[in-house]
Amino acid sequence: MQGFVHWFAAHETILAVIVTAGVALLLVCCLECSNCGCREKDEIFKHHEV
Repeated sequence: MQGFVHWFAAHETILAVIVTAGVALLLVCCLECSNCGCREKDEIFKHHEV
């Protein structure tokens, strides 16, 4: 277990870059999906004013 903690401490910068890139990729994918002009999604994602 101590070796595992030491490995994380030694490679924390690499892990931070990988996590940041993963979150950025997820956000880009979600933004592209929410801007889709599909008719099926229009009824679900558009907020209708009352």
